[in-house]
Amino acid sequence: MTGEPGSLVDHVAFRLHGPLDLAALHTAFEDLVARHEPLRSRLIRQGEIPMLVSGSTPVDVSVTDLTGQGIAAATAAATSDLAVPFDLEQGSLARLRLYRLAPDDHVLVLASHHMVTDGVSQGVLLVDLETLYQARREGRPAALAPLRVQYSDFAQWQRGFLAGERLTALTRYWTDRLAQTSGRLLLPLDNPRSARRGGAYLDFTAPTGLADRVATAARQHATTPFVVLLTAFRLLLWRLTAQRDTVVGTPVSARPLAETENMVGYFLNMVVLRGTADPDASLRDLIATEHASAMSAYAHQDLPFEQLVTQLRPPREMGSTPLVQTVFSVEGQPGMSGSYLGASCEEIVLTGGRAQYDLMVKVVRDVELTARWDFDDAIIDATRITEWARQFWALVDAVTSDPDRRVRDIPGLGDVPPDPSQDDRATVEVLAWAGTADRVEPQGYLQETIAAAWQSLLGVSPGAHDALFDLGGHSLTVAQLSFRLSDTFRAHVGVAELFEYQTVAAQAEYVERLLLERAAQLSPDEREQLLDGQP
Repeated sequence: MTGEPGSLVDHVAFRLHGPLDLAALHTAFEDLVARHEPLRSRLIRQGEIPMLVSGSTPVDVSVTDLTGQGIAAATAAATSDLAVPFDLEQGSLARLRLYRLAPDDHVLVLASHHMVTDGVSQGVLLVDLETLYQARREGRPAALAPLRVQYSDFAQWQRGFLAGERLTALTRYWTDRLAQTSGRLLLPLDNPRSARRGGAYLDFTAPTGLADRVATAARQHATTPFVVLLTAFRLLLWRLTAQRDTVVGTPVSARPLAETENMVGYFLNMVVLRGTADPDASLRDLIATEHASAMSAYAHQDLPFEQLVTQLRPPREMGSTPLVQTVFSVEGQPGMSGSYLGASCEEIVLTGGRAQYDLMVKVVRDVELTARWDFDDAIIDATRITEWARQFWALVDAVTSDPDRRVRDIPGLGDVPPDPSQDDRATVEVLAWAGTADRVEPQGYLQETIAAAWQSLLGVSPGAHDALFDLGGHSLTVAQLSFRLSDTFRAHVGVAELFEYQTVAAQAEYVERLLLERAAQLSPDEREQLLDGQP
């Protein structure tokens, strides 16, 4: 429910058939922003440290009349609007967009910046917005209990919680658990990596009855459906890469306090699951091993993923995320459908986002299993994803059939080549990561200055066409970069623009435009100094 992977905008989108009270909806959204502090936050500067502070910001609501133009026009307009970056320095960090197709036919999009919401938060926002909307329509107070704490209170508590011996123990656990691995997954690629990612998704439904068999297997092995499905996914990765030792990320909602249940904020953390596919082990043993590994990882999930990456400093490659390139998750229910705001409702998927990872597989457990495969279509073709999905369901079938079967006896797994040796692995990585050697060094004063700022913040030397987020950057990195470049060039280098221009070369072109605009207002001598790189 949180939009395209890698997007800086989390969103939910619905088509609503039925009457809407637009005035009540607008006022209800104002109430929603007033209720949840992160939605009315903005970025301020304290030295070089970016801080989100709450305050009063304009509420961002718009209605676009597309009467008679059809659903395709609405989804195109909504996708285009989602591509517009938030202004972190001015707010607001939430938007409500309504696209009218007919008097009783609308597309509603609720969007927020990914720094201030996660999937659970989106659910909270939807429930609260509907409650506030009905209250406004009926002219009565909303039946929402006041929030006892806000996200800033939780953040302060977390800083104290993740300190001292606890932080030391968590860091030691993950350092030991992930020793001797770069996390690099050698998936076969169809195209060389480049600085800019693509983004696409495909949905696949499991064969009839597989959902019940997964649930039965989970009970028999005293584990969860997630572990059963993860075991099959681990075997798929072994088949695809010949790597027995693989790393997979899984997102968790880190809300340890009861007070956070109805709170809006970014609580999501990525837990790293390392596992081994032993061809001589039985499926029973493999499931037990995955269960033990997952339970241990969950018990140590409080260390933020960004801190883990900073601590481990894994190799970074153009077009690839550090440590985790593949994400696997399981959800217990499908997306929202039925009714919303008093109208019949169907969820809409808006595409066009940029994949954050090479591959993200999300299995939804309902009457039958469905799986959404989000992938970087700049490097992996849809036909390959379709084949991987077929193999995955076949492995789920195998894992839930005969627990005493050896892994190597499963069709398609007996002929997996040996795990590459260290020397062979280096060769395989060069082939699998083709294109990463096509590095272009930063050239000229602007590119070199911006690259130096990146290196200071990320601890890695970027090429001219490397993308900031592919090298481990995140939202606060962009804010720090904005402050640093603004000081260097004595011009306002905007956060929103740095989100839009994500490579060294693109940011250099943007800064050059800023300097030329500034130069037009200077004397000839001042202009010459500025353009010679003496801001």
